[in-house]
Amino acid sequence: MTTIRRERMSLPMSRLGAPSNLPRFRWQQPMPNKETPPNFGLTDEESRHGFQWGEDSILPYQVSDDYDRNSVPSELDCVVIDNGRLRAVVAPSLGGRLLELKDLATGRDLVFRNPVFQPANLAALNAWFSGGIEWNGLIPGHTPFTCAPIFAGVRETPEGPILRLYEFDRIVEATWQIDLFMPAGKAQLFAHGRIVNPAEGERLAYWWTNVAAPMDDGVRVLAPAEYSIEHIWPGNNLGRCDFPRAPNDPSYPDNWENATSVFFRSPSAKRLFIASVDRAGYGLVQTSTAQMQGRKFFYFGTNQGGQNWMDFLARPGEGKYLEIQSGIAPTQNQRFPLAPHQELDWTEVFSPIQLDASHAHADDYRAAVAHAATELDGVVPAEELARIDAFLTHEARQPLTQRFSAGEPWGARQEHLLGRPLAQGLEFSVSGETEFWDDLAANKSIAAERLAALPNGFAVSDLWVERLKTSAGSHNTWVHALMLAIAALDRDDRDSAQQLTQQSLALKPSWLGYRLAALLSTRADDAIGNYSKAWAIGDAPPELAVEIAQHLMGAKRPAELKAFVDALPAAIGDNERIVLARAVVAADSQDFDTVERLLFSRQFATIREGETVLSDLWLRLRRGRLEAQLGRTANADEIRADLAAHPTPRQLDLRMHDVDGA
Repeated sequence: MTTIRRERMSLPMSRLGAPSNLPRFRWQQPMPNKETPPNFGLTDEESRHGFQWGEDSILPYQVSDDYDRNSVPSELDCVVIDNGRLRAVVAPSLGGRLLELKDLATGRDLVFRNPVFQPANLAALNAWFSGGIEWNGLIPGHTPFTCAPIFAGVRETPEGPILRLYEFDRIVEATWQIDLFMPAGKAQLFAHGRIVNPAEGERLAYWWTNVAAPMDDGVRVLAPAEYSIEHIWPGNNLGRCDFPRAPNDPSYPDNWENATSVFFRSPSAKRLFIASVDRAGYGLVQTSTAQMQGRKFFYFGTNQGGQNWMDFLARPGEGKYLEIQSGIAPTQNQRFPLAPHQELDWTEVFSPIQLDASHAHADDYRAAVAHAATELDGVVPAEELARIDAFLTHEARQPLTQRFSAGEPWGARQEHLLGRPLAQGLEFSVSGETEFWDDLAANKSIAAERLAALPNGFAVSDLWVERLKTSAGSHNTWVHALMLAIAALDRDDRDSAQQLTQQSLALKPSWLGYRLAALLSTRADDAIGNYSKAWAIGDAPPELAVEIAQHLMGAKRPAELKAFVDALPAAIGDNERIVLARAVVAADSQDFDTVERLLFSRQFATIREGETVLSDLWLRLRRGRLEAQLGRTANADEIRADLAAHPTPRQLDLRMHDVDGA
């Protein structure tokens, strides 16, 4: 018999604060908007609905950047699915992440079980953590619900219980759900995905399921591959590559020095799958219905930076993993269309697999894949997958028997805006006090008490802007004008944003109004003046101080930067981003003793994936000291020799690719 029950997991956890109420605009995102590099040898299918990373706004979502690296013993509310053969542990408060999948027959973990909860800056909304299975939709990158609560509950069926995970995506304005089902006594976890577009217009969506698999020496990834699509350096272009190829077999992640992504392409394959197996041939296999065309593996690489990243996300010596992934589109540089009112369903299945080691590690890669395919047909016959898919497709539209947890209130608000349910079988009601956005969604007059302070969160879609304008027509307030200014600036309508910001400030000065005025300023002095007014209001969040410090640093105003940070309360002045701003200023003034002191003053928690600020400061420190010792400019050979003698310290090296220190 399969059981689904709630449990509390004991887990060391670092603090994760509430999402920021400081809206981050497109040009403030960590991934810069850049031209799409040319694609080399890709088919129309592999290029269709391509996009540029960094070109899309993350609004109305709120960034989660308030966390640390001080883990303490904690307990996490989880849901456990157990059928006597597999045991799965899911965290609804963390985006529905499947934290653990254990093979009870062998006692082995099929996915990487992170020994801690440690956020780091790898997602579109900053905070992300490694391990388990992550459900990534509906916008590119890691799901905006990575560190957010979602809806979860159980549906009882004649074949056993189903655990449902679901939410409403505010950018695509569609719903997503995952129904997890483990047949009694079978070593199989089925995950049925469903996306519903409730809108009258077409939407472009995104979906990849990311599995963190245990990584040991000798692990091999097997998937049907007539060729691969990989990031080609320099330039990071997506291009078609031979797979496999000599001299280093790329199906072994340990043969990759730098962080890498490999998309497997086999258009003629009878059945797509991906497996990660150890030297003995044991591991995890994933397959799916035909809607999932993409398969990929990702590894941080064997260089120091990549290895450090894995431990940075876990604990020293305990973080090593690789990702095997499956998606709706062929690559992760693509979206897929959803027609008006379309519902898209698919089913994937995860299972332990035991291959013959000699076949799994045969020199002939395609022979190894053929062996895995034969074993997969025995473990998960295609006919059984089709039967379960039909069963789950029906059940996906039926209501829950019992709901365990609630997500965000925006799904219910969207239903008010539309005047109809978002998706059959999904219920989005939440308890708690009503807010500004609830009155607005219900087309009610805004209660006076809602206008005393800024509302929590933002809304920038066409439906919300229309409702804001309608409400403002009857009683315009500083909040209406400010929320409309944010939406206008998100659309890059700077003239309207400027007018609305000034209108809001005239009705009531606010830190957010002056912050928008600073962003809209065309003169450096005006921007700094507006930032000063914003901070002087007195109720701004600490992250505004970080933005001001970074602005002053970028504007080359060291005296004003020093005056600003010196006047900050101790708790805010100790923010690591302000500390790093101080370190950059110290490096600019060749005060390398201060640079060194600041670099080693703490463990930096929010360094972005691919961000090299720590290692760059170390390189500047070493070069500065070398040139002070030489009394002249150092040449490239001297710099290389010095860095060989004083390599970047492990805690400062989070580079994704090795670079020449000269």
